[in-house]
Amino acid sequence: MQTMSFSDFHPAPGLLVEWEVSPDTADVARAAPPDPVPASYNQQLHLQSAQAAALLGLPGNPWIGATFDVTGAADLDALESAFTAWLRRHEGLRSGFRHGPAGIERFTLAVQEISLARRAEEVTCPRALHDQLDERFVSGTDPFSWPPLVLGVISRPGGSTVFVAMDHVCGDGYSLAFAIWELQSLYEAAVERREPSLPEIGSYLEHCTEERARGEAIDPADPVVAHWRGFVGRCGGTTPTFPLHLGVEPGQVWPQSLFDRVVASAKDAEAFEEVCVAAGGSFFAGLLTAMGIAVREVTGSEDFRTITPVHTRHKHRWRTSMGWFITCAPLEFSLTGAAAFRDVLPRANATARHAMRLSRYPAARVIELLGSDFTVTRRDLFSMVSYTDYRQMPGAERYEQWNPITIGEVSVADDTHVWASRNHEGVHLGIRHPDTPSAETVLTEYTETIAEVFSRVATTGDYPLAPSWACRPMPGLPVNA
Repeated sequence: MQTMSFSDFHPAPGLLVEWEVSPDTADVARAAPPDPVPASYNQQLHLQSAQAAALLGLPGNPWIGATFDVTGAADLDALESAFTAWLRRHEGLRSGFRHGPAGIERFTLAVQEISLARRAEEVTCPRALHDQLDERFVSGTDPFSWPPLVLGVISRPGGSTVFVAMDHVCGDGYSLAFAIWELQSLYEAAVERREPSLPEIGSYLEHCTEERARGEAIDPADPVVAHWRGFVGRCGGTTPTFPLHLGVEPGQVWPQSLFDRVVASAKDAEAFEEVCVAAGGSFFAGLLTAMGIAVREVTGSEDFRTITPVHTRHKHRWRTSMGWFITCAPLEFSLTGAAAFRDVLPRANATARHAMRLSRYPAARVIELLGSDFTVTRRDLFSMVSYTDYRQMPGAERYEQWNPITIGEVSVADDTHVWASRNHEGVHLGIRHPDTPSAETVLTEYTETIAEVFSRVATTGDYPLAPSWACRPMPGLPVNA
């Protein structure tokens, strides 16, 4: 699985085919009664953010998307069948949001009310194709215009590229990986005129109801609220920023870019994980340790703080459902007094394990209970580290054939998000960042140090830390406050 910025996505032209809901389905959606199921906490914040951006004339929330390949010219009837079945299977995709008399309201269509219509045109110019997809991915993913999905294919005799772009209300990063596998399975079954072999799935709307009940049950005196309060207090009353200064001043936003680096080969990743497990940790804890060491060596800081997304697919029926099954949890550990990687690993492992335990607490609700102890200070609400092992995803054994890519919209940013992914080729870091003049230099130093930690641990079993006096900020690379 590859991560890519849309600015770097340049598929070969061909027959561009897009599917939208049919006029009959659009009429049903407009007349659908309000659905009492509440938006999830993530959806509520996301929709409120979209409203605020529209009022201020700012860019809306960025879309997320994925592409994958199919052999030869696409069978358009089979692909239409696959897209239709996919929408019908997932109640979260059949549910949308609109402005109602009392505010934002949900509505949901029944399975039998979903049908699609397609339109096609031949596109011969790569630049024209890129521009056309850019426009459609933005205009077609408005969360208040159902469905906030763009579905299509670029069909070519030598091989075709299927694409899906969506607003975040439809799903998370896991959902994109599941969608690639599910759509491939549905498409191949339709081509071969057989029933697809797919598991039963649970309703994301049921998850929303259960999440709300859990959130409303959280007491302001709950220890998890106190834990978050202490964490944001140590971050200055807000969430953590990226620990290396990229040259973004308060109130500034910059065009975003994606910095992508391989920090470990598959062989080194295996050896690295063996060291971590033998020392009582996990691969993710080892990754965090390597990041903490890199921050220390580049900036001199002994403390590592970030936010990590944690999935909330606690019940088996939600394992492959489309939806935003994510909360966030704080991560922090100190490197003070540590002499080597193995000294830091248990500290990182402890905070990672605690973060997993927080997955049943909706972060948006917890932060709401912090009241005036928490302040939003920037457009990007926090800097984060997200880790996904794509080797464990359904269909991963066929990724070489499918060529799956997750794509992010080019927007603006004032903070940095790190997506760490492990696949059969190794470990990648995709870093979405403000594209400042110093960003490339800073991130190169940071990722090269992480790669060195991986290499040394994989080959020697440890990584000695330099004395604290030897760790000083490089010129032009001050640590963020």
